[in-house]
Amino acid sequence: MKKIYFLFLLLLIGNHVGAGAAEPFRFALFSDLHISSTNPMPSVDLMNAVIDVNALTGIDFVLVAGDVSESGDEKSLQAAKVILDKLHMPYHITAGNHDMRTEPGLTCFRRVFGNDKFSFTHKGCRFIGFTTAPVTRLGDGHIASQDIDWVKAELEITGKEMPVFAITHYPLLTGDVDNWYDVTDLLRKFNVQAILNGHYHRNVLLNYDEIPGVVNRSTLRAGNMAGGYTVYAFSDSIRVYEKMTGQAELNWLTLPFESKSYYQPNKALRPALAGRKTNNND
Repeated sequence: MKKIYFLFLLLLIGNHVGAGAAEPFRFALFSDLHISSTNPMPSVDLMNAVIDVNALTGIDFVLVAGDVSESGDEKSLQAAKVILDKLHMPYHITAGNHDMRTEPGLTCFRRVFGNDKFSFTHKGCRFIGFTTAPVTRLGDGHIASQDIDWVKAELEITGKEMPVFAITHYPLLTGDVDNWYDVTDLLRKFNVQAILNGHYHRNVLLNYDEIPGVVNRSTLRAGNMAGGYTVYAFSDSIRVYEKMTGQAELNWLTLPFESKSYYQPNKALRPALAGRKTNNND
C-alpha cells in the first residue's frame, strides 16, 4: 500500500511540475542571415556562427527566424542550406520578407527547405514557427489565413497546459504585421510563454498585447568585428544570451517560466502597440 501511495505521489508531483516548467535544455536562434550570391560576407558570418554553436555544450536544436537570403533567389537559399546543413543538431526554419523577393510567394523557399513553417515538441515545450511575410514587396507583413488555421490546429493538438513558443520573422506589431491580433488572440487561449522574432537586427523585449515578444539579433557582424546569434536556456526561467562568435555568452534578458493560459488582452493597449513604423527592407 505504501509503495502504491508513493508512486501516486510521484505521479502527482510530476504532473504539477510538467504543467509549469520544462526539463532544462538549451537551443540557439539564428535570424536575418541575408545570404547573398554577390556578397560573401554574410556567408562567412553564418559559417562562423555554425562553427561556434557546434562547439557549445548542450545545444539541442537551432531555430532560424527568417530573412535567410538577401534577395530570395534560389542560389542564395541553396548556399544558406549548405551551411546550415553543417550544424551538428537539427534546425527548424521559417521565412522572412527578403525570402520572397524573387519568385511569387514562397515557391523558391519551400523548394529549397521543404516548408516555411514548423511545429514540434521538445522536453515538454511546443515550438510553432510560421511566415509573416508581406503580400506585396513593400507592404506590411501578413499572416495568411491558411497559416492561421494551421497554427490553430497545431495549438489544439498541443492542448492548454503545455508551454508554447511562437517563432516568426516580423515582430507582431502594427506597422510590421497588418493582422497581428489574429495570432495574438489565438495564442492567448493557450499557455503561450513568448513570441520570438528577428527583423530588427538587434535585441529587444517588446509587448505584443500582453504577450512577451523577444526580438533577436542578426547573424551579421554589421559594424562589429564578428557576427553572432542568440542562445536560450530553459529551466525554472527563460534566460536569453547574446553569443558573438568567439566570445562568451552575455545574458541580456530573463523571463519567468510560468503558466500564462487564458489571460485577457488589454484592448486599451492595442492603439499604443503601433510601435515604430519599420522599413520592410530590413
